[in-house]
Amino acid sequence: MFLALAMGLVVLTGGIDLSVVANMNVAAIVIAWILSGSELGRIGSPILSIVIAVVLGLLSAIVCGVINGCLVSMAGVNPIVATLGTQLLFAGIATAATNGSSIGVSVIDYSMFGISSVAGIPTVFLIGIISYAITGWVASHTRYGRELYFYGSNPVASLFSGHRVNRTIIITYAISGLFVAIAALVMVARVNSARVGFGGTYLLQALLVVVLAGFDPFGGRGKFANLFLSVIMLQVLQTGFTILNFSPFIKNLTWGAALIFVMIVNRLLGYKTSVNCKSSHDNKDNNISKK
Repeated sequence: MFLALAMGLVVLTGGIDLSVVANMNVAAIVIAWILSGSELGRIGSPILSIVIAVVLGLLSAIVCGVINGCLVSMAGVNPIVATLGTQLLFAGIATAATNGSSIGVSVIDYSMFGISSVAGIPTVFLIGIISYAITGWVASHTRYGRELYFYGSNPVASLFSGHRVNRTIIITYAISGLFVAIAALVMVARVNSARVGFGGTYLLQALLVVVLAGFDPFGGRGKFANLFLSVIMLQVLQTGFTILNFSPFIKNLTWGAALIFVMIVNRLLGYKTSVNCKSSHDNKDNNISKK
């Protein structure tokens, strides 16, 4: 849910973030390390440990997002190349810090967050609804949101219009990092541990959700309400796969095939729309010339 939101924001700029899963694992390792038995003994207070873990987890993911944003905006690196490089960098950092082993969580109070609910509604789901609602409102009703869509639609025009292009990109990747951190917080609470390589298929699923929601891979188009509905639909499908006891290989095959199919359909629909617009424009020109 949160990784799709992080990916959707970046896609609106016409970019992509291939490092979301690696970034999530780094943040999760930071969180789990603070909440592990050895560090808990040093800090002393479980509540203080949770606060420190949440703050450091958020900061680590946001910093990783800012690094991506600076590479794309200020250094001018292609988003695919930049985030592929940081994906390897973040994974390498996580591996070096843990030697490839998992880190367990010893604070039981934090683990309760993953299964807690408010008025019968899971807390994580409520946080997701609030996150999507706020992001959708910001994208539609603020100057930052207008600049985000405008830049995604036409980067050159946005630059010459005096928009703060670099600032917009960096903020977007930073907010993306924030949602990656929330995903890490949820993951650690549910799994009670963190390790390198966890959630290997999450990147594919996040991309599928974004494309399925109608976000243009070239930027400038997409609604967060549709993104939320796409998340729900994919979650229902995944639950069905689990009930039917499908193997992980079948799931990955299905997600990959669905992603390719949806992108082809979107491309064909976009081409058909452009052809219709051109035909309509030509007809108007012919009518004017006849008059």
